[in-house]
Amino acid sequence: MTGDDAGTAARPEPLRRFVPLALLKPALAAALGIDGGPLFQILAVEDLSLSAAAIGTAFGLGLLSLPVQVWAARLPLHRARRNLQLFLVVAAIQALILAGLISVGATGGLAATALVITVTAEISISVLFTTAWQPLLSTRTRSVDRQRLNAFWSAMGRGLLAGVLVIFAAVNVAGRAVVLIALAAAAVAIAVQLRRVVAGDPPPVPATPTAPRPVPEKAPLAPAMIWILASFTLINFASLPMWLVYLAEVSWPDANLALVGAVQTAAVVAALLAWRSTDGPVGRRVIAGTLVLLAGSAALLTVGGTVAGLREQVTVFAVSAAIAAGSTYASIALLEAAHRLVSAENSVRSFTLLDVVDSSSLQFGLFAGGLLVTVSTVGQPISPYVIFVVGTSLAAAVVIGITVRLHPGSAAS
Repeated sequence: MTGDDAGTAARPEPLRRFVPLALLKPALAAALGIDGGPLFQILAVEDLSLSAAAIGTAFGLGLLSLPVQVWAARLPLHRARRNLQLFLVVAAIQALILAGLISVGATGGLAATALVITVTAEISISVLFTTAWQPLLSTRTRSVDRQRLNAFWSAMGRGLLAGVLVIFAAVNVAGRAVVLIALAAAAVAIAVQLRRVVAGDPPPVPATPTAPRPVPEKAPLAPAMIWILASFTLINFASLPMWLVYLAEVSWPDANLALVGAVQTAAVVAALLAWRSTDGPVGRRVIAGTLVLLAGSAALLTVGGTVAGLREQVTVFAVSAAIAAGSTYASIALLEAAHRLVSAENSVRSFTLLDVVDSSSLQFGLFAGGLLVTVSTVGQPISPYVIFVVGTSLAAAVVIGITVRLHPGSAAS
């Protein structure tokens, strides 16, 4: 690193250097099936004819990345930019493979290659993206800029995803392949643009060849992080895992899945746009988001086994919007609370652990969702899938209430 680079590392990075990735990431992740992305669910069901059990199992297999994720917590901060670039290049290749699969009308074992793509994409984002993105934002941006990236620009990214969902629904297989190719090209372009970001200084070189490198002491995690992690886990369980597949195979076979996915995305955008950057406590915001989530899950109980009438159709859209908005608003508040707990010394470790818990709970929820969709039938008074969503929503409300009451300092500046 040159002297100029070292001087630059002491200054916060301009916000504009992180904006393109914040814009692209939701659509790219949705296309690869990361965290049960809606674009992937649509192409898996409609274009590749994969079953709910197979899709849910593939999402759940992301749990196999746990040992690698734990190891990745040791990655140094100065490699963060390169890891982001590598993630984008790998994601571009994966998107191109998916485009090829749907273009040739893959079936059977060849179509199952898409499931391998989503498993490896989950590992890639956990090891390369998560160990770099939030640690970079925590150490290289101002608090206000970080909140703008995690809220406003993330909302813009979700808006882009909503637009992509609409296009995805309107075009044929060839058009969907073009969408995937465009996402791949954008990923490569952003990887090149990230060259200007300075991650930090590498560890000092030993004074003599035989002198050992200094081993940094591991800063302990804040006790309140345990409650934040538990809150993330339950919110993820309650956030309608495999919702589009459940509608297609159990509750509303004639549903426009892209429209439902677009409503969910629009609700996420609205929740993110509603966020206002603050240096004050965020505990009340966590509770507000959780109450909206709980209201959405309660409304789900009013939908019958089969969505038939207009009232039930409207309720499905309302449930989709409420749960997406509530879980997003609560999560962004919890994330900001976590940022206020970490230091530069434990930022990579803290946010990697947060991702291990966050992504693992999402993957387990998707795996459970796939199984619950399989065992849910039209004649049941309340389907096992609905019981799971409502039960975990109630548990989330209880744990978050305890978190805010016991650890108010974790939700303040």
